[in-house]
Amino acid sequence: MVVSRSLGHGFTIALGLVGWAIVLLLPALGVASHAPPGLFPVAMFAMVILAARALAFRLPQTQRDGDHHGVAVDGTVLSLDSAYYVAAALCVGSIEAGRLVALALTIDAFVRLAIKRRRGQVDPDGWWTELGYVLYFGGMSGGLLVVCGWAFGADELVGQHVVASGVAWHVVTIAGALLILHYAIQGARLRLLGHSWREYLYQLALPGIVAEASLMPIGVVLVLLYDPAHPLGFLLLSLTYLLINFVFSRLSRTSTELKHRVNELEILNATARRLSASLQLEELVETVARETCTAIPEAEAVSLVHYRAGRNTELVIDGFDRVSDKFFRRAMAKGEGAAGWVMTQAVARRIADLSTSDVESDGTTHGIRSWLGVPLFMYGECSGVIAVQSSRVGAFKVEHQRLLESLALQIAAALQNANLYELAMVDGLTGLFVRRYFDARIEEEVERSKRYGSPFSVVMMDVDDFKHLNDTYGHLVGDRVLRAISNVVKAQMRGVDTAARYGGEEFSVILPRTEMVGAYNLAERIREAIAELRITTDEDPPKALGVTVSLGIAAFPESRANDGEDLVRRADRALYRAKKTGKNRVELFWSDESGPATIPPPLEVKQEA
Repeated sequence: MVVSRSLGHGFTIALGLVGWAIVLLLPALGVASHAPPGLFPVAMFAMVILAARALAFRLPQTQRDGDHHGVAVDGTVLSLDSAYYVAAALCVGSIEAGRLVALALTIDAFVRLAIKRRRGQVDPDGWWTELGYVLYFGGMSGGLLVVCGWAFGADELVGQHVVASGVAWHVVTIAGALLILHYAIQGARLRLLGHSWREYLYQLALPGIVAEASLMPIGVVLVLLYDPAHPLGFLLLSLTYLLINFVFSRLSRTSTELKHRVNELEILNATARRLSASLQLEELVETVARETCTAIPEAEAVSLVHYRAGRNTELVIDGFDRVSDKFFRRAMAKGEGAAGWVMTQAVARRIADLSTSDVESDGTTHGIRSWLGVPLFMYGECSGVIAVQSSRVGAFKVEHQRLLESLALQIAAALQNANLYELAMVDGLTGLFVRRYFDARIEEEVERSKRYGSPFSVVMMDVDDFKHLNDTYGHLVGDRVLRAISNVVKAQMRGVDTAARYGGEEFSVILPRTEMVGAYNLAERIREAIAELRITTDEDPPKALGVTVSLGIAAFPESRANDGEDLVRRADRALYRAKKTGKNRVELFWSDESGPATIPPPLEVKQEA
């Protein structure tokens, strides 16, 4: 593909140079030489050609190609000006008309590229491809007009009185040759740049030829009315010609905008259905990320900034990298980076290039250049941000911001519902999920494991001698112990793990995509961290209490459990053995109960991320 694109750029430059050589060198060879036209006809033709170029429009079918690769500016833009080119060749001569067209289109190309650069849209293949595009855009069109006009006798009619049928014949033949050659060369060029022949033919060439040919009768009348001494009729018809171009341009833009709005409504409708089906936060995060990437294909990464349910001080970023198809979660400080700015100001922000922005961000170290973030409003306050990122400068436009703002309304509502659901399923003392939620999640993991063949593990945990601790120091100290232990468990969890208060002083953890050895390593880290805890009592003077836990582990399908309830029962058996054999230890359940009771500590196998 890289070789093909380089060949396409070389082909573009070669065509431009050949076109300019024809425009500039043919007069030196004595081809089609005659008295040059006056300044007024030249200025008149130049102004109309430039005005027609200003009214150029994109075909709705090709809008999706856009400038995605920085090469399709002229491949998707259509200007109905060929009839005027042909009329110019018959009125002032093919050489003079070719120079006019070459100069006008070169100016137009420079202006278009300057506008793109001001918008931050830089050609990824380098400045030399932009220079080649400018050479080609003016030179190829001007050179083709000179060749077609000279070949079909345009210069023979200059200054002559010709009957209407003769003018019509010359207009049809010159225009036909010009359009066929122009679109054939354009197709070959775009094919070398990686576009499909079929797509080009049906989406640009055929509609373009039909639209241009429909204005050829006006070209005939323009030639018949041309009289430098009495220009009024010619000028009025030129204005009519531009008015027709304007109508075509407005219809095309209206059609494109309508297609975009319909597409946005379809996207929003589909997204609303999928978001409404996601009540669990982890599932909602994945749905938001994938639906946002579908709605905005330019997004290479998505970030959802939000508070955890019931904890307005814990701000987190749930990120998704579309390229690697991986999710990550990390804590975020208030006001941090571009997302922090959006939350503070409660307004959307679009950054064309992070490296030159006034917002401090570490995104540039990860190759992110463009950033677009929209606030999420819940309960009348800005409580989060949905953001998309891209490695390309100026990747996101106004229409992307409008679409993301519409998506943000649905994302905020879904996030609010997920938070309410989580609050209903979260234990008020420990902040862990309740037993009911745990039971539902473990059955889901069993079904997922059976479908995809991925293992998972369950850890059951019980506080040692908790009844004695409660009886001795009181329930307030007991609650303090439970909260401290739950904090240790949460600190060791991944984003996909589920921890619950199973009952009383008993806790349970579901570890997706984790085999028994990985679960053992996590359980050991939890056990050691809890053993290091020191809980302060309410006595005077206060006493620092140590606390320990016993843990049992069962893995699916390794344990051969039939369902989630059976798997918990087997993890409980391992927990009972840990209690029975001395407490403050981790025990594993083996399917035949003949394997070793524990795994020696030196093993260190990481959980699958």
